Amino acid sequence: MTADGAPAACAANDMYAQASFVSLAVAPGTALVKGQGDAIPGSAAIATPAGWDFHQGGLCRDGSPAGFYVHFSASNSDKLFIYLEGGGACDSATFCTHNPANIEQVFAGGAASQGQTIAGSLTFTNDGQVPYTPSGGYSPGIFDFTNTANPLKDWNAVYVPYCTGDVHFGTLDDVDIPSDGVVADLPHQHFVGGLNLKSYIARIVPTFPNMSQVVLTGASAGAFGAGLNYGMVQDSFGLKTPVVVLEDSGPSFSVTYEPGCVQKKWRTIWGLDAGLPSDCAECTMPDGSGLSNLQFYWLHKYPNARLGLVTTMEDEVIRLFYAQGENSCASDNATALTLSQALCGGYTCAKYTAGINDLVSTLSCTGRFAAYLIGGMNANYMNPTYHQHIFRDEFYQAITNDGSITMAKWTADFLSGKGEIVGP
Repeated sequence: MTADGAPAACAANDMYAQASFVSLAVAPGTALVKGQGDAIPGSAAIATPAGWDFHQGGLCRDGSPAGFYVHFSASNSDKLFIYLEGGGACDSATFCTHNPANIEQVFAGGAASQGQTIAGSLTFTNDGQVPYTPSGGYSPGIFDFTNTANPLKDWNAVYVPYCTGDVHFGTLDDVDIPSDGVVADLPHQHFVGGLNLKSYIARIVPTFPNMSQVVLTGASAGAFGAGLNYGMVQDSFGLKTPVVVLEDSGPSFSVTYEPGCVQKKWRTIWGLDAGLPSDCAECTMPDGSGLSNLQFYWLHKYPNARLGLVTTMEDEVIRLFYAQGENSCASDNATALTLSQALCGGYTCAKYTAGINDLVSTLSCTGRFAAYLIGGMNANYMNPTYHQHIFRDEFYQAITNDGSITMAKWTADFLSGKGEIVGP
C-alpha cells in the first residue's frame, strides 16, 4: 500500500494490457471410460500401474505411439490435476541423446533420484514412463494417494509422458537436427508435444466436466509445458472451472537470465510460435526472446490466473540448458557444458539465483504468485542444486532454510488461494 492507502503499483499487472483475447479452446472429443484403456505400446510389455488407465494417442519424436494415463478419484472428487512429465529437451544432437525419444525410455532411479542432477539425467532404462507409485516405504509426492498429508490425495489425475523433446509445446513434424560435432545428424524428429496435448485435452475435458478446480502441473520440461499450455487448458475447460499452474523446476526468466538466442532456437526447431496466442505481440521480440511475457498475457486474460513455483536457487539442470546461450549461443552441446555447470561455472549459480529473485520480485506484487524456494544447507536437504521435487518423498519434508513449512503444506495453502513466498 502507498502512504495514502491506495494499492501499490505492480508492473506485472500493468504490462501489455489489452481488452480482448483470442480463444485457445480445443473442440471437445469423446469422454474416456474408466477401466477401458489401451495397452502401453512398445517392446517391453510395460504394465499400467494399478488405479490408472493408459490411452494411446499422438506421436513420440521417434515416430512411435504416445499417450497418457488417467486416474479416477475413489471419492468422486470434483478436482483434477494434470501432470506433464519432464526429461530434458531435444534442441541439439547431443542434448537429444539425453532426452527420451519414446515412452519406453525413462531416466534411471525412479522417483527417489530420477533426473535429480546432471549425472542422473544421462542413463536411460526401458522401464517405461508410468505414473509414480509408492514403493518400499518411499512416497512419490503428489502421486501418493494414500498419504493423508497430500493435498491432492483424493483428486482425479492425468499423467502425460514426455517423449517429444519440445517441452510439451512443439508443432513441427519431421525435423532434422544437424550434427553438433559430437553426435551425428538426427533426421525425422517429431516435435509435436503441443499437438499431442491438445488431442489429450479434447478427451480429458468431457471426461471430467464440472470440475471445481484444475491444477496444471509438471516438473522440468513439464513445468515449462504447463506454463506455455495454460491458456489452452483454461479456455478448453471454460472460465467456470478455475485452472492454476504449479511449476516444479521450470521457471520462465526474463531475457536477462534466459538468453534470447536460446529462445529463438527453441522457437525455430520446435515450432513454438504456432502454439502461442496469435494476439500476444509481446511474446515474440526481435532478438527471439519474449516467451516469459506470456506470463503477463495470462495475468491480463484471466483474472483468476495463479502461478506457483517450486525450485532450488541454483538448479544445475536448468542452468545447463540456459548455458547454451552463453557467448551468444556459441556452445550448445551437453558434453562441453556438463562439468562446468555442475561446478557452478558457465551459467553460474549466482546468475540463476538472480533470475529467481527477479522473477519473484516481478510477480509477487500481483497477489497471484506463490513460491517454494530451496536454498542453503540444512539438516534435511544438503544440496541446493537438485532438480525436480513434487514427485519425491521430500514433498513431505520441510526443506527450506528455516524448515518452517513442508512443500505439501505450502501446496495446500497455494490451492486454497494463498500467495506465500517461502524460503530465501
